Amino acid sequence: MCHVAFPKLNSFGEAFAGNGYQMPGEDLKEQTVDTGDDKLFLLSKLPLAIRADLFAQTRKDTNTQTDLQGPSLVKLFSSAPLKRNVSYYFNFLFSERGSVAGIEDAFIVLNNGYRDIDLDLRFGQFPVTDILFSREQRLTFQNFTYYTTEVSDSGFKLTSDRAAEMSYTFDMSDDISMGIWVAMANGNGIATADSDRNFDSDDLKNFYGKVAIESDGQSIGFYGYSGRENNGSSVRNEFYRLGPIFNFHLSEKLNIWGNFLIGEDTNPKFSASSPNEMNSWGGFMGATYPITDDWMVSALYNRVQVLGRPTLDAHTLTANLSYYLKRNFKMMVEVTGDMKSTRTDHPTKTHTGILGLVLAF
Repeated sequence: MCHVAFPKLNSFGEAFAGNGYQMPGEDLKEQTVDTGDDKLFLLSKLPLAIRADLFAQTRKDTNTQTDLQGPSLVKLFSSAPLKRNVSYYFNFLFSERGSVAGIEDAFIVLNNGYRDIDLDLRFGQFPVTDILFSREQRLTFQNFTYYTTEVSDSGFKLTSDRAAEMSYTFDMSDDISMGIWVAMANGNGIATADSDRNFDSDDLKNFYGKVAIESDGQSIGFYGYSGRENNGSSVRNEFYRLGPIFNFHLSEKLNIWGNFLIGEDTNPKFSASSPNEMNSWGGFMGATYPITDDWMVSALYNRVQVLGRPTLDAHTLTANLSYYLKRNFKMMVEVTGDMKSTRTDHPTKTHTGILGLVLAF
């Protein structure tokens, strides 16, 4: 009901998530224990889900060219309403490449937070690029490379952080709506608290947001992130990431989407004597097409360029074919071609191939 092909959401799944992980007009009493106390909200069942990914990989850029990665990751999920228009969501990463990562996402959502106006609040720990494209919901093993590339020595990343996010959606006409997102984040990821029990590494906060227009399932928008970080002294790095986002349904089945960003760091190495500005840009474009109810083909193009740090550059094209044995159990084959030119810092092509099983229940 919620997925084109798991984990990719369809329009109903996106609407469910956008409604604070609750069904519109749902009677929550059907999910609770009748205690006789109207102020006590107890779920009759604890909602849990598990996802496991298992892969066999072949690659050419390391001495180990074939590798059995089972499991590559195991996650536990839970989400439920706490009351009308208030829900929680969290996932615990039991295993990622053999180590326990811990809590990845954990947040509270307040939907229609003011007089049933479509003003939503989210507070907790989650990726700052979730309002663009969720890496959790991608169909490929290959990641969104620019989101995960650590351009500078800052703790800031385009991945998970502790943040407070507000969004507001309104109709511009009968068939056109606009959404506005604004947020504040610590800006240093989701590391553990320091000796003073502070999660943030400095007193500076980062800000990001998005503006998007949607009409008949087609959307375009613009994303911006701006931040500052001290390295424990007076040395500071200031940075931004800016760029467009698009999501087009060109036919009943063909979906093309992407995001491209430019960035600048004023002092990426936190040098007190000779700060050296660094520019970067990157992004991705993806396409999905369900051949049948059981077969899904998808493609992903990634491009990253970091001026002054060529080892971080990336240029790849990925093709993925997935077969769904069940709605919650799929087999996949994926090939990623390295399109980056060979040179001193990149002596060999890093083509990769994946055979995988992904299941969730």
